Formats: sequence, C-alpha cells, structure tokens
Amino acid sequence: MRFLPGTHRALGLAAALAVAATAGPAVAQPVVRAPRPAEDGGRAEAGAAPLRGSLGVPVAERLLASSDPEARLRGIERLGAIGTEEAVTALLAALDQGGPAARDPRARLAAVRALAPHAQRDSVRQLLSRELSEGGGPARGAASPLGEVLRGTAALALARTGERRALGALVNAIVQGGAAGEAAALAIKAYPPESLQLLLGSRKRLEPALVSFLGELGDLRAIAALRPMLEGGDRAAQVAAARALARLGDEAALAKARAWLSKPEPGLFEATVEILVHLGAPEAPDAVAALLGSELGRLEGLRLAELAPAERLVPALARALPLLPEDARPRAVAAIGRAGGAEAARQLRRLTLERPELATAAAFALATMPGAEARAAVAELVDGPRAAKDAELRRLGLRAGVVRGLALRDAPGSLEGRLLAALAAPKGSSDRAVGVFGAVALGLRDALELVGGCAPASCDRAAVHAAARGALARGDRALAALAPLFAELAAPGGGAAPGGDDAAPDAAAISAGVALLAEPRGGALATSRLAALAEAGGPLSPLAARALAARDDEVIRGRLKRLLEGSDPVVRAHVALGLGSDPLPDSVSLLARAYRFEDDPAVRRAIVRGLSRRAEVQRRRVLLAARDLDPDEGVRALARAALSGAGAPALDPPRAALATGVVWIAIVPNDRSAAASASSRPARLVRPDGLAVPVVADPDGVLLVPAVPPGVSSVLLAPAAPPGDAGS
Repeated sequence: MRFLPGTHRALGLAAALAVAATAGPAVAQPVVRAPRPAEDGGRAEAGAAPLRGSLGVPVAERLLASSDPEARLRGIERLGAIGTEEAVTALLAALDQGGPAARDPRARLAAVRALAPHAQRDSVRQLLSRELSEGGGPARGAASPLGEVLRGTAALALARTGERRALGALVNAIVQGGAAGEAAALAIKAYPPESLQLLLGSRKRLEPALVSFLGELGDLRAIAALRPMLEGGDRAAQVAAARALARLGDEAALAKARAWLSKPEPGLFEATVEILVHLGAPEAPDAVAALLGSELGRLEGLRLAELAPAERLVPALARALPLLPEDARPRAVAAIGRAGGAEAARQLRRLTLERPELATAAAFALATMPGAEARAAVAELVDGPRAAKDAELRRLGLRAGVVRGLALRDAPGSLEGRLLAALAAPKGSSDRAVGVFGAVALGLRDALELVGGCAPASCDRAAVHAAARGALARGDRALAALAPLFAELAAPGGGAAPGGDDAAPDAAAISAGVALLAEPRGGALATSRLAALAEAGGPLSPLAARALAARDDEVIRGRLKRLLEGSDPVVRAHVALGLGSDPLPDSVSLLARAYRFEDDPAVRRAIVRGLSRRAEVQRRRVLLAARDLDPDEGVRALARAALSGAGAPALDPPRAALATGVVWIAIVPNDRSAAASASSRPARLVRPDGLAVPVVADPDGVLLVPAVPPGVSSVLLAPAAPPGDAGS
C-alpha cells in the first residue's frame, strides 16, 4: 500500500486523539496540539487549543452550568468518568455552590454514584454524609421520590470504604435514628466492617440504638462488648444489651431475664418476654400468654406468638381474639393455625361455624395446618350435616379442601367426588365455579374441557374465571392451552365491549389472559391489540406490556418509551422484563436509562432481570452500579447473579405438577348495597417476584390464586364493571 505525501502525519494525529478520548479515569489527559509547520519557528498555530479544553474538565464544567437538566447530568457523568482529582474537585464545587445541580435530586444522585469510588477523601465523605442525613428531604427543597434511593446510595458508598471515619458517620446516623439511621443500618449490613472496633470507636458508652443494631447485625463479635452492659449502668442500657444478646443467641441474657420475670418492674415485662422467646426458654409460652392477657401488651404478645408458635398458646390466643383490634384478628387466627394441635383445630372449626367475618381466615388456617385433626375439620366442612344445608359453608369447605390438596397434598378423601358433583350446578353459579376451579387445579379435569365453547354471545364466564385460575396450579402447558381462547376473546370484537380496537376486554378475556404467563411474546395476538391492552390500564396491562416490549421495533418504540416512563410501576416493571427479550440490541440502552432514576425498587429489580438476559457490553456498567450501590438488597442480589453468569431466577410459570403457594381473598363490600360489585370482580395480583397475574373472582366474590411464590403479594381490584356487563 502506498501513502500520499503527508498522509502519515494526519493518521498519527487521529490516533493520538482516539487514545486520549478513550482513556480510563485513572489516566491523565494528555495535551495534544496540532502539528506545527517548520516555517513557524516553533510557534503554535493561531487558535490551536489543548485537547483538554475540548474533551476534559472544562467541557464538563460548562455542561454543569447549563440550564438544561440533561446537560448537567452529562457534565456530572463526564466528571465521574474522568475521575481525576481535578474532576472530583470540580464536581464537589458544583454541588457545594448551591446551583441548579445542588437543587436537583437526579443530579445529586448521579453525583453520589460518580463520587462513590472516591469516598475515602475527606471532602467526598463529608458530602456523602450530608446526603445521608438530608436525602431528598425538605433541607434541599420539596421531598423527592428519589430521597430514599439517594440516602441509601450515599450510605452504601460510605460503608463500602470500610474506613473508620466513614463508618463513624454511619454509626452517628444510626444513633440519631429516622430514615438516615435506617439507611445506615442497611448499608453496614450489606458491607460489614472487618473489625467491630471500627463501629464502636472510642465510645465509653454504647447508645441503646447502637446496641439494638449490634443485635440485628448478627455479628457474634459484638457479644464481648455487650455482656459487660448487663451489669451496672442504667436499666435502659441493661435491657438493650439483653435484647441484643438474645438476638445473637447468647444465653448470658437468660439469667437476667429470669431475674426480671421473678421481680416484675413497670415497663420491663415486654422486653423480658421477648428475650425469653428469642432464647427459646421453657418459660416463653406462658410469658407470651400472660402478655396476650394484658390490655397494653396484647399486640406485642400477638407479634411474639407469631414469632414462636406453640400449642400452649392456643387458648390464650382464642381468649385474646375478640379483644384485639379488628384488623389484627385475622393475624390471631393465622397464629392459632401455626400453633397447631387438636385444640387449634377445634378453635378454628368453631370460628368457621360461628364467626362469618373470620370464617375465611379460619378455613385457610385449617387448610394449611398439618395433622389429622385439621384434615378432619376440613372434611366436616365438606361433608358435615351443616354443609348439606348451607351452600356457603359447603363452598368454604370445598375451597379449604382444594387449598389443603395444593399446599399439603392431604385433601379429605371425599373432596374429589364433591368437586365433580359441583360441576353439575347451574352455569354461572358460585357452586359450579368452585367445582371448576378445584377440578382443574387438582388435575381432575382439563380447563378447556370444562369451559367449552366461549363466544361473546354464549359463555359461562364464571367457569372461564375459575378454570383460568385453576390452570395456574398445573404449570405452563395448561396455561399455554388457553392461548387460543385468549386470542379469540381479546381480539377486537371478541370478548371486548364495543368500541373498536382500543376497547377494554371483558372479564372473560382478562381471566384467559393468564395464557400470557406461558407466552411472554403474546402468542397469536396482534401487536396493535397488545399495544392497546398495554396502554388501557387494568389487570391485563402488565403482561401485555411485557409481550409488546418483546416485539420491539421502530414502529412501537415510542409507545414502549411512554410505558417505561408511565405512572404505573407494575407496567414499567413488565416493560423492562420484556425488553430483556427484545430482538433489537439498542434496547439495552433503554434499560440502562430507565435504571438511572427509578425510585421503585420492584421496577429496578425488573430492570436488572431484563439486563441479565442481555449480552451487550453496555449492561455491565449498570449491573456494577446496581450490585455495589443499589439500596435494595433484592436488586443487589440479582445484579450479583447476573455478573457472575448465573443469571436472574426465571419468572416462568411453575413446572411442578402441583404448586404449593395459594392466595385466598374474600372481596367484601363496605356497603351491602354494593354487594354486586364484589361478584366476578377483575383484579391484578402481583406476586412476590414482581410478576402480575390477571384474575377474576367467583360470583360470590372469592379469589383463590395458586402457584404464588412465598413472600408478600399485593392485589389491586379493577373498577367495578358497568351495569349490564356479563362479567359482573
């Protein structure tokens, strides 16, 4: 190859520019000037400028001074990428001068992330401590939704250093309490110090808040510092130390608790009982029972009964039940079930028969309580003489039997025959709906076999609702079998009310929408219809949004961006899940941008799940930030798994023949005149892993949803159907 004269000089300059522009944060920026002609006598060309003036700190400073918030964010991120001492100083100055960046929570969050690698510097540590204490609160203007993220990120940046002064700032926040203290405690748990002395410092006296935190931290090295506090000092310090030691499993606190129990003091009994419970002392059940009998300590007694179930507590819980606040009574019923035994089964059976407002809670407790006594009590609800006369009680028993079969595989022997008999009940009735659900969930009948033909003019919608929920217990194959029915019902003019392509689907289409759990790309449903469902709101919107994102192209990209920035966090999360399977490689940029200032931890988890399924290199920077600095432990765990190559746990429907997690909900109207609004009410159940399941209640307002992972679920009821809608 032959070069023209002078070409090699231009190429050399281009290479120098490229090296300077891609240098990492630890590389000083070189000054490169344009080549000087020999006749200049060594003088620079007029107008020549250092490369630093075009690409370095001055450009970032100009961006920070801009009135455009996005430009300021680019300036902050540029300074963070440069990472030199000059860049860090410039970034600190921009935040300390009270300018626009200092008043913008998004800019401050970006700055905290950029400064995290430099947290050992005094000036950076001071700024992070200030952000920990102020967050997005009134000290910097109106409270921001990003306040919790900002506080948590600053706390994690301090804790990661493992440095004494940074940990001292976190300990001071714990002692002060409040939101900053909570963030500091979580950060130290995420990054435990190498030595507890770094936490304790030169303190001669440990404050009660710090003592309590040491118990929660679970570090056994704290025992040596806590034991001396049991003797001498004030009583508050002794109690705090004994509680912390009990949490750590150290029996040094047991003698002190027994001494306090023998000589009761005002205000000390609750702490004493808690210590006994944590250490598993033989006296604990009787002490909890005494607390349940106390008017002032009853709720604390309930909490401890939930923490340490025991058969001896059943009579005390039963006596306390009518004395508890109304919203705490279902908790007491569940505690009786967890205590177990013959007396618990007897008390729960009595509640199902005599306390209609607690009958559902009692039936669920019986259904999930191991033992022959509980199984016999459920069998009586199914076959007993009162069940033969009371249809509502019989349905309660059938549901309890199905839940017992799913959760424990210990259903009453007569359950199968009773369920199949219920299938003969009139179409649209609650009795038939219970039979359909149980028969499908337990694998006695196929869902489509029971639903039959379902056209808009003639469809047993109650059977569709029940069969779709029952199919959840049978896994992805059973759900996929509902896909043709869903495509027919959800298509324009299918199961939808009149109104064109954007018409909201009726209840039957919502129920059949569980097929989208097994077909995350939407199956045969048209993309335009998926977009309409995703944007319409309602129980189907999240799964439709996930499927729409998996079909991303130039035509629908704008709609996806609007959904990803919308006000419904569940829909945002599902768009992020769908983008993980997006065929377009630049979707990783959408996910990365969405993560930056997302305030909902569930959405951030979904974003990390989506990124874990991508292969583009752009994902790594976001995953590293999520792993190291995200305030939510779930996000950090998912990011760690993604970076290790393990990937995030799948959200696919369960493949086991029987699912064990069941949610039982009874929709009770506040006013009897609104009883019809509970019948066949659509709802959205968000599982603990973040996946939304569209469901519709039975005609009597009861929802049984199987295949739910352990954890906390949430339910959002759709608006009541308009008069005349067959689904209502």
